[in-house]
Parts: sequence; structure tokens; C-alpha cells
Amino acid sequence: MLYEVAKHVLGALAHLLFRVTIRGASSVPAEGPVVLCANHIAWWDPVLMAIAVKRPVYFMAKKELFRYPFLAYLFRKLNAFPVNRGKPDLGAVKAALGVLQQGNILGIFPEGTRQKNKEQLGEMHAGAALFALKTGAPVVPAAIRGTYRIGRPVVLVFGESIRLEPRTGKTSVDMEAGARVIESAIFRLWESTKEESGVAAREVGSC
Repeated sequence: MLYEVAKHVLGALAHLLFRVTIRGASSVPAEGPVVLCANHIAWWDPVLMAIAVKRPVYFMAKKELFRYPFLAYLFRKLNAFPVNRGKPDLGAVKAALGVLQQGNILGIFPEGTRQKNKEQLGEMHAGAALFALKTGAPVVPAAIRGTYRIGRPVVLVFGESIRLEPRTGKTSVDMEAGARVIESAIFRLWESTKEESGVAAREVGSC
């Protein structure tokens, strides 16, 4: 209930403050587990993703947001769960796999943190690929581009879903290969938003 209320209120605010364009949201399957991956430029990103997708999205969020009991309660009600970004977090991995095993959408930002330089993408980590490989869930890549300045354009575009398959039998190798597939898909979408977002594009080194 709180998720839907926050989604509509913050969604209305986002459309009021920014020139929001959303494309390709129909690429997100109407049912079943999905790993939804996007680049990360601001705290508004989960809001845009949530308002674009009809189904609830469960987001991994940095554990610092859960430091205080009231905020921890609030974020959990908003379908977020904590992850320790500084070291391997088995609890967060189990929570993420649980989201997918229950047939829900897992929202994740593979860069691991917000990028201060909005003219380039950060390197994508392999966690999203691991979750997709472990559960068989499709990956839906997305790209967000803009500055989140009042009256300025912000573009969110979704790509076609991707099925990652284990090919070598070595988890670490398959994870890394999957991460590069996801990274390339996000980069192509990000490049496609260059003109409508008004932000110049620069190459990302690993793509």
C-alpha cells in the first residue's frame, strides 16, 4: 500500500519537476522473475523505474539508508532491502535470490553507486549476472540519462530482455561474461538517449 502511494506521489512530483520521457517499459515481462538493471546517476532513479513499471520493483539499497529504525522500516515498506557495498554480503544475496524465486522484479544498479560524472558510465559489477544465472530470470537492461535539474529532460529507456546462460561451468567466468553482456546492453541504450537527454556522450572504456 505504501509503495503504491509513494510511487504515485513521487511520480507526479518527478513529472512536475523534470521533462520525463520513458520508452520501452513494455519490455518488462508482465509476470515471473525479472532482473531489472540500469545505470545510476541520482536517488531519483528508483522512482523513475518504479513509475515506469506496472509491477512492484524490489530494490537493493546501500545499508547506510537502514541505519535508523524508522528509516529502515520505511525503506522496507518501499520494497528496498540493504546491501553492504564494502564487502560480500551473503544476506543481501539471499534476499535478492528470494525476490526472484518468489516471481518478483529485482531492481539493481550494477555500477554499485551513483556516478558523479553524468557523461560516462561506470564499470558494471557481476552481481546482477549472478542472480540471473542462479534463477534463470531474464535481464531487462535500462538506461537513464539527464541531469535531474528542474525543467530539464530526463530519459529512461528499457531494452529487450536478455537470457544469460552458463556456458563454461565456472561460476566466476560465467558471471563476468554475463556482466559484460549487461554492460554492453545498457551502454547501447544509454547512447541512444544522447540527443533527447541533451547530455553529451562519451565512450565507456570496457564496452
